[in-house]
Parts: sequence; structure tokens; C-alpha cells
Amino acid sequence: MHFLQFRNLLQDTQLVFFHKLQNRKKVHTMTNTPRIIGVCLSMLPEEYRLQCVRALNKYAVQQGYRLFIFHSKTDFYLPLTPTDDGEMSIFQLIQYHMLDAMIVLPDTIKRDSVLQSIIDSCRSHNVPVISIDKFLEGCVNFRFDYSNSFETLCQHVVQKHHAKRLFMMAGVRDNTFSDERIHAFEKVMAENNITPDNYRIGYGDFWEKPTRETLEQWFIEEQCAIPDAIICANDTMAIVCSQFLQNHGYRIPEDCIVTGFDGISEANYHVPHITTCTQDYDTMGKEVIAAAIRLHQGLPVEPTRIIDFHILYSQSCGCEKPAPLNINNAMQDIADQLKRANERQELTCQVQSAVTSMTSLAELPEIIQDKFIFESMVFALNDDIFRAPDFGERHRNGEPFSEQVNVMYHRYFWAPQDACITPLEQLIPDLSTMLRREDPVIFCPLHFLDLVMGYCAFQTDISHDSYEKINSFMNAMNSSLGIFHSQVHTKSINMQLKSANSELEKLYVHDHMTGLLNRRGFYRQFHQQLKESSGKNMSIVIISADLDGLKHINDTFGHTEGDNAITTVGKALVSSAIQGEVCSRFGGDEFTVAGVIADSDSCYFDSFRFRFREYLHRYNSISHKPYQVESSIGFCIQPMDKNVDLDQMIKVADDRMYENKIQRRKARK
Repeated sequence: MHFLQFRNLLQDTQLVFFHKLQNRKKVHTMTNTPRIIGVCLSMLPEEYRLQCVRALNKYAVQQGYRLFIFHSKTDFYLPLTPTDDGEMSIFQLIQYHMLDAMIVLPDTIKRDSVLQSIIDSCRSHNVPVISIDKFLEGCVNFRFDYSNSFETLCQHVVQKHHAKRLFMMAGVRDNTFSDERIHAFEKVMAENNITPDNYRIGYGDFWEKPTRETLEQWFIEEQCAIPDAIICANDTMAIVCSQFLQNHGYRIPEDCIVTGFDGISEANYHVPHITTCTQDYDTMGKEVIAAAIRLHQGLPVEPTRIIDFHILYSQSCGCEKPAPLNINNAMQDIADQLKRANERQELTCQVQSAVTSMTSLAELPEIIQDKFIFESMVFALNDDIFRAPDFGERHRNGEPFSEQVNVMYHRYFWAPQDACITPLEQLIPDLSTMLRREDPVIFCPLHFLDLVMGYCAFQTDISHDSYEKINSFMNAMNSSLGIFHSQVHTKSINMQLKSANSELEKLYVHDHMTGLLNRRGFYRQFHQQLKESSGKNMSIVIISADLDGLKHINDTFGHTEGDNAITTVGKALVSSAIQGEVCSRFGGDEFTVAGVIADSDSCYFDSFRFRFREYLHRYNSISHKPYQVESSIGFCIQPMDKNVDLDQMIKVADDRMYENKIQRRKARK
């Protein structure tokens, strides 16, 4: 974008930014807390990211700002996995209303859709965006001067050290950073009259294994002569080249010069120290923060700014003599790093064991406090993540975070606080307290694969060890809490299945209208009753009942009233069955009652019939229905015998019930 176009764009939005600034001033005056700048990146423990964050934070703090870093453990370069989807959710956690500006490191987030979503959200909330190390349309862009710095380094090797035959180890094919360094290399070769016969370019993909494979092809398979110099597009490849040559008996730099690029700390630890270039992080941090503040104030800013590199001439090109190596100090440093790594691994295992063994979430705060100690942190879970039946799925219309979160654990300056529920838009329950400290706040997603469970916020010193500790904690929590979630979810599903099976069983043997047993349930339950009464001097009684005038009720008053009459007869039978009889509805208005009674109970049926008719009489007297609920009834009694024919008894009871129905009909006439 041309500067005039950019200025016009800023002028168009100046009024919006001004009003936004005034509102922010009111908020910050009331809360007396620093303003906030957002940062989006991935893989924070890597040195380039650490150096950027350290420089940005230094100048942000000087200007009364704090950094909110939204961090992913992956850069989304490879095809997405469910775990990547979970990591990606952190960028949906951003609360843009809290931010005065946003800084993105696009080269650390290799997924255009993610970057575009962040930029679009910033624009909709009038939050200016600054990009570091990659041009983004419509943003203020800061870039390091890779090309000129690499060119200067190549010129140094050729002119200062008189290299005539050179190899270059480039990065990834068709990569912007790699291609511009190739062009710089070829330009220097042409300017110094070094023909293509005297130089060669291979690809190490910026990583160890591809670099080693290219070296083996050059010097083992093709048996190329060792060149005067190998110029590498980054330090990682330079270290591999140096080690490869030394392992094959060559001296660095006497036999072959090796140079790198990027200025990682390993380049200075390597023997010999690698000649390299390093970014001017301090200048970058100062100017980026200054630009963020100007944008927030609605002031014009250059749309593109180039930051210089520093060339570090060291031992691998011969500009610096090897210093005496203190083996003891080096070994102690390595031992300390291994000790810290082992401690993190041990704590990870302890956390995983403790969380997966929990009986309830109430145990989680104690585990966090006991196993991983962070001076200031927030541990928040979505409020629906353990809510049956769906456990966070489909509750939020695809949104990864709930509108309110359960802050299970939070502490500030070592002081633990009570658990609480916090609106998502607030992120941190007591933000003003946390922001008294000057270190940035790191936000990481809690997730198991693509199931987002919540987030954590940490505030610690800007160091590799601290951020690796955060990564260890998140890895442990993501896996173990995911397993715990699955266990709880499985228990809930089993309970639901048990309840559903119980309900299905009930429907299988019960009549849905009356709640009585159906024909299937009748036979199952009465056969069990017969089995339990076997060997006793008992009799079997079968009672058949049938609603009188059902067709008349249905035709005259509707089927709803017909159903009411059927249900009333069922209730009358249940009320009359006082000796544990089995009551059932066989279908329509046909009912069957079966029981096992003492042989001496000769008045059983008369008593049952009296209770039955009395119930219907009481109902009819108080129901105020335009019809009477009446029923015919018949019975059959036989001594209990293993050869008893239950179906024949039911037929006899039915026949007697129909005889009663005919008699009652005649009586009514």
C-alpha cells in the first residue's frame, strides 16, 4: 500500500480511534490498570519468539502497557489434526474490547484463515494490527532486513576471507526467506566474478535431517571437494554443517568457513562459535510499541518499516580466535538443563496420574497447587464442559468457549484465591491485581484433541525454562483432564443407558395409557408369583373386567373421554387388589387380574367385586361426567396345581364376565 493511501486510511479512521481512546482512558482511569496490547504467535519457547516478546514487553512496560499473548503450541503448517483444531481455539479466546492494539507474528502461524480471522476481528473492533516479519495487507508491517544483511555476510566471506569456491545451504524451496537469501548469494557471486562452476546451492529446509542428507549427497555420494566456505541460510543448518565437516576430519575455519543466519543461542555455544547475523530486537520492540501507541491515538504511521540486522563475526569464519573453553562450566550448564527437563517430566507424570485418578473436580485445585507452582495463574473451565448429557458439545453453537467460565484455581503473587464464575469477556477474575506485575500474560487453550475444555493464563518471567514449564503443564493437563472428562462422560452415558433401558423395559411390559401391565408383563409377573408360591396350599384366582358402553362414550363424547373411562376402570381394579394381585390391561377395554389366595378365602371374589363397584360408584358421584363408568366382571378360581391351565382359566373368567355383561344389560332395560 502506498504511504498516501495508508495515511488517508488512517485519517478516515482517526475519529473512531479518538473516541475509542477517550473511552479507554475513562476505563483505565477508573480501574487504575495498565493498557493492554495483544500478541498472537505460536511455539513461544523458540528463541526468535522469546527475543521478540522480551523486546516488545520491555518497551510496552515503559509506556504503561502490558502484553496479552495468545499462544499456540503448533504453527498449523502441516495438515490439520483434531489437536490442531484444539490449539487453534486460543485465537477465538481473544477479547478485542480489552485491546488497544494487536501485534501478530504471521510467520509463526502458518494458516492464512487463522490470520485473516484475527485481522477481521480486529478491524470490526477498531483495533489496529501490526505485523512482524511478514507483509499483511491493511496492516502496519515491520520486517527485518534479511536480504541486505545476508548479502553483507556473503561479501565478508568472499572479500575478507578470499573464498573462491562456495556452497550455499538454502532453506525450503519456494520459501520467501530462503529465496531472498539465494538471490543475495547469487548477487554477491556475480559481483565478485565467481561463476556458477565455482558455487553450488543445496536445500536443507532450515532443519537438521534434510541438511545432513544434502551434505551426504555432496561429499559422500558425489565426492565433491570441500569448498572454501559453506554459507547457510540459518544457524541450525550451519551447526549441522560444522559438525559434519569436523566429524570427517576437517577444521573450521582453516579448511572450510561456515556461516549461519538468525543468531540463535546455540550458534554461540557451538565450537567453534558460528559467524551469523542477528535481528536488532531492541530497535524492533521500541518501534513496534511506539507505532502501536500512535495507531491507538489515531496518528499516522509508516505502513512499512525495515529493521536492521547485526552481523556477529565470530570463530567459524576466522574473525575471532577461539577462547579457552571452560569444560566444567559447560558441563554444569548442560547438567542443569537436564535436571530441569527431568523435573518437568516427573511433574508431568505426577499431574497425569493425580488428575486421571480424581473422583471429582473439587480435587483439581489442590493438584494444581501441589504439582506445578506458578506465581500468578488462572485455570478456567467452560461452565458446561462436565454437564450431562453432551458435556460441552453442541451447547455453544460451535463456539469453543462458554459465555461464563468456572475459574477452578487462580493465584496472584503466590496468594491463592477462591474459585469463582467469571464472564468470558473478563478473562481474569482480578485483572488489576495480575497486571501489577510487568511480565506478559500468556493464554493457552485447555483441550483434548478438538474438545475445548477451557483455558489457562500464566504470568512468569520471559525465559525458555519458564515457557517450557508452561508447555509441560499444559501437555499434562490437556491429556489427563481429557481422560478424566472421558471417564466422567462414560459414567454419565452408562447411567443414561441404564435409565433408558429401564424405561424401555417398563414400556415393554406396561400399558402406556393406564400404567398397568400389558399382556406380556402380566404373564411374566404372574408366572414369577406362581413360582414363589409353589408347594403351598393356595388357590389361583382370575378376574376379567370389561368396560360397559365404551363405544357409546367414544361416539358421543370423544375418544379422550373413552380413554378416561378405560383408565378409571384400571384404577378401580388396582384399588381393589389388596392381596398383591397382578393387574393388567390386555387391550382395548379388556382387563385381567390374577392372584394367589388362601384356599380358605371363599368370599374373595365377593369382597373384590364389592370394592371394585364401590370405587366406580364414588368416582361417578364426584366426576360430574355426562356418562357413568360401569364395568362387567367375571372370575375363575382353582386350586394351585402344576398342571393348571392359566389360559383356560382366563377364558372361563371371560365367559363369566360376558354373562355378567348380558345380565347387566337386561337389568338396565
